[in-house]
Amino acid sequence: MRKYGLNILILLVMLLSACGTPAPTQAPATQEPVAPAATAIPATEEPKAEEPKEEPKEEPKAEEPVAPASKYTESPMLAAKVEAGELPPVDERLPANPAVVKPLVETGKYGGEMRFGFTGTSATWGGFVFMAAWEHLTIWKPDFSGVEPNLVESIDVSDDVTAYTFHMRKGMKWSDGVDFTADDIAFYIEDILFNTDLTPGGPSADWIPTGQGADMKFEKIDDYTFRLTFPQPYGTFLYALAQWGGRSFAQYPKHYLQQYHAKYNDKVDDLVKADGTVADWMALFNKYGGGGWSDPEAFYLYPEHPTLYAWMTTQPLGSGTQIRLERNPYYWKVDTEGNQLPYIDSILGISYQDAESRTFAMLNGDLDALKDPGNDNRIVYHDAMNEGKPISIYYPKSDGANTNTVHFNQTIADEYKASVFADINFRIGMSHAINRDEIIEIVHNGQGTPAQQAPNNDGPLFTEGMDTQYIEYDPALATEYLDKVFTNGKDADGYYLDDEGKRFETIFTVQNDLSYGTTYIQVAELLIGYWDKVGVKATLNSIATDPYEQARKDNTIETIIFTAEGGAGITPILDPRYYVPLYGYQAYFARAWYAWRVNETPDVVQVEPPQWAKDAYAKYEEVLMQPTQEKQIEKMKVVLQEAKERFYVLGISRPGDMYYPYNSRLGGIPATWYDGWAEGVAKITYPEQWFIKE
Repeated sequence: MRKYGLNILILLVMLLSACGTPAPTQAPATQEPVAPAATAIPATEEPKAEEPKEEPKEEPKAEEPVAPASKYTESPMLAAKVEAGELPPVDERLPANPAVVKPLVETGKYGGEMRFGFTGTSATWGGFVFMAAWEHLTIWKPDFSGVEPNLVESIDVSDDVTAYTFHMRKGMKWSDGVDFTADDIAFYIEDILFNTDLTPGGPSADWIPTGQGADMKFEKIDDYTFRLTFPQPYGTFLYALAQWGGRSFAQYPKHYLQQYHAKYNDKVDDLVKADGTVADWMALFNKYGGGGWSDPEAFYLYPEHPTLYAWMTTQPLGSGTQIRLERNPYYWKVDTEGNQLPYIDSILGISYQDAESRTFAMLNGDLDALKDPGNDNRIVYHDAMNEGKPISIYYPKSDGANTNTVHFNQTIADEYKASVFADINFRIGMSHAINRDEIIEIVHNGQGTPAQQAPNNDGPLFTEGMDTQYIEYDPALATEYLDKVFTNGKDADGYYLDDEGKRFETIFTVQNDLSYGTTYIQVAELLIGYWDKVGVKATLNSIATDPYEQARKDNTIETIIFTAEGGAGITPILDPRYYVPLYGYQAYFARAWYAWRVNETPDVVQVEPPQWAKDAYAKYEEVLMQPTQEKQIEKMKVVLQEAKERFYVLGISRPGDMYYPYNSRLGGIPATWYDGWAEGVAKITYPEQWFIKE
């Protein structure tokens, strides 16, 4: 059996003081507690009558117990609350073995408020959620070499990688001071994940990718130990838990959410009526519990919802323009010197009407951080830094494999269009029709190089020639390939005809209300122009999130553009939606095949895939079963070679160097890091160890 654990080593111990300075300070060694003196109890015998009465002796006073020195240091903000009797001492708030975070730059100091800017009316996305929310069962190491336990203290893995035993941190607490135990895990697994009312489709394929979710077994061993067992080997499970699936273990405090669950509250319908915004108890539970994609909203909208995050919401955004978070007094991480994290007292999230206003605020020193600064502003921020404005620029490494991928839906209901999209000659022809250099120059400000979707060149899964095939801009060559597909030729205007002799046309769908929606539209408009020149008619359909989601369920999206992760390190294994048919609802070239594979809810269109797609997915499942990373990589190379040959999606370019501007008063941010969905975006930089220099 292999054991994965954090080596908890507290190098120094701290004296608890209500008058501490904002900066964590070194303390003398911990003293053993001094036992109180025993209190003398008078004898119960009756005095003899013939004996003279003695003068009563004064009983010795019991000595006041000497408080033991604290093992940890806390922020002055919390020390004041301890002194006022509002909180227990820090030693009582932390688990027996806290998680230890090694500062990536230097030991920080306590205090201050970080200002984070986002656009729109929701703080859910735009980078804010990744920094202030979400703790996964495992977490990526800062160098992206692997994962380590996060929410739990250690993990035992069976030799055949079918059983995972998790040892939780004794004394770890939710933000309201209630213990975080195996009962919370059981609540999530048994009462949510396997509850068909709350999870109609069963356990998520994100972390049970072999489709055997119903056969996964949960066992509570004791209050701080649980085990998950799979019907077949699952060698990549610990990596999966550092991604989307792993966050769910930290979202569902049983003691709070059971009030919204029919199993635990037979009067839950009264709460449904009182709420007035939901139809049934399931919707009520998802609203306040954060089911599905609404999970960040429960954190941001309902301060009473206990959390395990470093900061907790004290002022919801509501109808205003600001949201405020304050440090969680029960946060369970410390630095290597025994200072309870986070260093920063509070986070102020500020909503801006548009990206331009947010940029101005950042340049003016009114913000400390933001996500997605935009390629257009790269020179602006560099000039500002050189001019002495309070701007520092950091350069993370992207896990992205491509700036934009183009998907032609091979599962569309229109059989003729589906056959065209499934023809590799069509995809090759459409690829040669794209002027990638022009897109890079116009849309991406010259940042990036022409490339197809493929693992990054410096990673262990790089596949020779996969990123460079069919990238030449050659309209004549494009026409040669397209002529093989459209046997009815072209009409008088030079457009290809379908099997009925009518002009072939595809609708290009773009989701327009994402942070990168403008980029999508720019790229889509250029692509439509290139394809028009070689005789393929395409029209733009720019839609908002709600109709987009409905179109996805209805499987009516024909052609779509989407960003692409799955590039760095082993992320192609963990995010293979561009390399494997059937995988991931965002694999739009095989959307309905995926729905069939995971047996999505009845309102989602499902299409049974051809045998070759089933076989391809089976090969990918073999990757996940391997017990070591070396064997996983070996098997994944076979999958990638087939993906190269089948050429599922079109890529535009390798991403250029990333950049993030921060206010110079922020400390603790490393010079570079891996950034992407698989890594939890900023979580790999441990934002809890950032600090305000001032």
